[in-house]
Amino acid sequence: IISPSRLKKPSAAHNNILEVNDDDDIQITSSNLTAPNVVFPHHRSLCGVHKFTPLSIIDNSDNAKFCTKCFCLLCDVPASQCKDWETNAGNPALGPHCHAHNGDEKWTNLLKAKRDAAAATSGTTAATAAARPPPTRNPYQRPQQHASTSNNNSAYSSSNHQQIEQLIHNEFLSRLATNDTNNNSINLGNNKEERLRSRKEMRIPEVLAENFQKALKIQEEANSSAAGGSAVANNNNASAAAAMVDLTSPASTPTTTNSSTTTNTRYKMEGDIPTLSLTNFFVMGIKIGWPYPTVMSPQRQMAFHLIKALNSSKHVVLESPTGTGKSAAILCSVLAWQRHHWKKSGEKKEKVKIIYCSRTHSQVAQMVTSLKQTPYRPRMAILGSRERLCIHKSIKPRGGGSGEEVKGINVNNECRMRVRNTEKSRKHQLTNPTSHGPYEDDDPPDGPGDGDMGQSQQQQGEDGAAEGGESEENSFLSRQKTCPHYRQLSTSRVANLVHSAFVPNNGVDCCSIGGKESKFGAHDIEDLVQFGVDPNIQRGIALYRKEPTDSLGLSLKKGAGNRRGCFINKVKEDTPAAMNGSLQVEDRIVRVNGNDVFNSDPAHVSTMIKGLKKDPVVLDVTRGGSGSLSSRGGDGNYSSHAACPYYVTQLLAKDAEIVFAPYNYVLDPGIREAMGIELANTVVVLDEAHNVETVLRDAGSGRFGEIELCDLIVMLNSYAIIEKSTANMLELEDGNVGESETAHLCEVAHTLLLFVEKIVNKLRDDKKYFETNPGKKGAAQILRECEKFHKSDDSEFDISFEGPTGHGRMGKAVGCRPFFDKLGLTESDFLKLSVYADAFEKFLRGRDGNDGSSERDRISNLLDRLMELIGKMNSAMNESCHYYAAVMATANGSLEFAANGEVDSEGSGRWPKRKPKPIPLIPPRTAAHPDRPPNPCTNQYCRAQCTDVFNPIRHGSCCDGSTPRWEAFLCLELLTPGPLMQQLANECRTVVLASGSLAPIPSLCAELNLLRACYQTLSLSNQSIARAVHQRSKEDWPAKAQLPLS
Repeated sequence: IISPSRLKKPSAAHNNILEVNDDDDIQITSSNLTAPNVVFPHHRSLCGVHKFTPLSIIDNSDNAKFCTKCFCLLCDVPASQCKDWETNAGNPALGPHCHAHNGDEKWTNLLKAKRDAAAATSGTTAATAAARPPPTRNPYQRPQQHASTSNNNSAYSSSNHQQIEQLIHNEFLSRLATNDTNNNSINLGNNKEERLRSRKEMRIPEVLAENFQKALKIQEEANSSAAGGSAVANNNNASAAAAMVDLTSPASTPTTTNSSTTTNTRYKMEGDIPTLSLTNFFVMGIKIGWPYPTVMSPQRQMAFHLIKALNSSKHVVLESPTGTGKSAAILCSVLAWQRHHWKKSGEKKEKVKIIYCSRTHSQVAQMVTSLKQTPYRPRMAILGSRERLCIHKSIKPRGGGSGEEVKGINVNNECRMRVRNTEKSRKHQLTNPTSHGPYEDDDPPDGPGDGDMGQSQQQQGEDGAAEGGESEENSFLSRQKTCPHYRQLSTSRVANLVHSAFVPNNGVDCCSIGGKESKFGAHDIEDLVQFGVDPNIQRGIALYRKEPTDSLGLSLKKGAGNRRGCFINKVKEDTPAAMNGSLQVEDRIVRVNGNDVFNSDPAHVSTMIKGLKKDPVVLDVTRGGSGSLSSRGGDGNYSSHAACPYYVTQLLAKDAEIVFAPYNYVLDPGIREAMGIELANTVVVLDEAHNVETVLRDAGSGRFGEIELCDLIVMLNSYAIIEKSTANMLELEDGNVGESETAHLCEVAHTLLLFVEKIVNKLRDDKKYFETNPGKKGAAQILRECEKFHKSDDSEFDISFEGPTGHGRMGKAVGCRPFFDKLGLTESDFLKLSVYADAFEKFLRGRDGNDGSSERDRISNLLDRLMELIGKMNSAMNESCHYYAAVMATANGSLEFAANGEVDSEGSGRWPKRKPKPIPLIPPRTAAHPDRPPNPCTNQYCRAQCTDVFNPIRHGSCCDGSTPRWEAFLCLELLTPGPLMQQLANECRTVVLASGSLAPIPSLCAELNLLRACYQTLSLSNQSIARAVHQRSKEDWPAKAQLPLS
């Protein structure tokens, strides 16, 4: 590993120009090669090919021999180019340069004099450097300061930092007040028409994204303007009556050394917090910051193969036993490579996103903890479901005083409904400002449906609307459930607080002093939930001191007027508080190392902080002024500005450098699309990947029961009989063609109804054969075997099977294609069904939602199952050689009911019997009249297919309300995870699979379609076991998934 030359202080001519200190030679400090002095350039005295003997010991003419990598110590050129190598005609007393080495004072003094003379003539370079244009700033690197700048004139002093924060806030208010979305100084994208849309046409997450981008842009503008000039002193002096306490004591006065000196010696490639980078090592020219004193051999090997695969855009499989530090090696390596790649990409400035996945949410939380132990603090995001991130009091209350968790509620459906109603309410008030007063996104009003409205409240709202003559559209606002936390996302306050809490500040030297507790944007699910409950609280601000007696640099004061508590009056320059960059003037200190100081005076807080002898000092502060904070700063009470953390993390994930998520979020195409995860130019790391094959197979498989498909028929039929009207026109968008058409709701529902009916008829025909078959595969024989061998009630039995048989047709694999041939379905049918299903889903999701909660959840669940059915069957059609389709039968409720038609309600066994499920009724059938025929279909297609006028086509004949003894299931099973893994790997840049048990790796790669003809396997000794297999680039893969089993 070659140690690079150290850097001097920045030159006075330009603060971005660094000078190279030639006093330090390039030296080989360590290497993972057996002979580094053979491979790398070196001085002749260090050559590993030819022996070198100093002249002080014996005159040896072999010193004149040199290899291709030998350099002259004095001339600093290859030995072959040195004119005085063997004979020194200009200075015979000195002797040939081939004998020069650092151990002889004669040569070292001459070398020093030569360098001093060169330094004396280099003074003219300052003017040239001043004329150079400033280079493009690396987003991974914070701006560096002048080492010669005094403490009172620092370019990034704490007082200037306060002005930058105030500038951001004022800029927000002024630009949002004028709705300045087309400001030339803020370029939010290339699509100008999208930026110029009026606010009423934008959804709330789009408003949040716009405000957040403004925060990022204004921060960069403020940093750029601050870097070009001197700092402006902060003259916020307290009144004479205010009591002041200075945390700087004679024993804790900070040193006068400028903190920028520490900043200049940092290499961003090795991380952001130097105190956590205990050692560093190089891999292929990339310096990796390492949080441990030593680097174990397996970790070095994993880093080498990771960097090699990332540089060549290949995929890599790593296997290393538990305890060898896989996670730390992968995290540090990919983050160091990410910063190196950005710098190496030149003017293109290509930014590669890292998606780090593990098996469960708890393992993902552990990875965030591991990230905090490393010296890296990238912009990050952690993805979670609504179930984990919802904070609505009526759905998932948080905190001790917010009530108990609501049971039996579908969080996804409830959230979607409240979001939809909130959007409609906002749009209505923006369009009709006089009906309920003016509506402002920066100060949205509370809605009457923000709580949990029951049926009685809804009825009262409807009655009041009827009596008062209120319009139906206005009465909607007073009776529909909405979400106040989703509504708060449109405020600039929330966008500013999100930026302050979760985005590392590139304008402050916040990482020059820090430790494991320093967040600088690192967060987990719990941090997001706490932020959502009260965004005004900045939690876990960890301050590290160089010495236990050093001052934090905080000047405290009492609250003005009736305000109690301790507030920050000033943040002193070049102190831990200033270099952290998270504290601001007028912040109220809530906790000190977990101790409540909400109502304490400054003297008490000062005494408590001075008494802390160990780092870090962790502060919780509130920000935003009185009246906008919760009463006790994070004790479980909700702030009036509580914001939805689910949509906050969606926003952070778009611009994050690293995203953490459970790997089913990435591996399952349905979840990946729902979460909006884009894989283009990403590095996907699958840690603990020994379950990846199972997750991929489950993601591609599906199981659909006869009874739930009958529920789908009833739902689709209710929409198929709706009369045609312009209000029920659906827009059909074909993403492949890029064209859109329109169709009536009844026609779309009728097409989907015919598709589901085909599947149900297939299931019922096979089940009828199963029930009447007297052979071994029949129901009667199976019931006798179940009673004999005491099989469980959930046992499944094959009826029919279509899948790989090993024979194929005409030498080609067939798979489950005969199943689709029997149904009469083709690829073009599924293309049409997919477009129709998307339009139908969009229509149902956008309805007002007047149905009850249980009915709304039922329809939403049926819609999800319909989309899953079409998606899985479409995948099985396209990859039929990798699927099998089977019709299975299982007892409806219990085997006792399947045998006798009735079941003992008390149960004779250890476990209670499951209740059998009835088939739903389709109108006009009722429980009293289940034999009524369904209404004839009035669709033109069915009327044209009808050949008997007296026997028209009727849909839903199977939905008669009966309770069958057996239930048939359609099972689509993906046999190999290869197709889904290939789809994933084709979209991203590199896939990394890591685990402690992946062997045999060749068979794993073959199953995942990652095997190449000549694969590379690395085998190490027993002391350092690691295996790595480099895979071919995605450009080399075939268009279709094929297993090269040879």
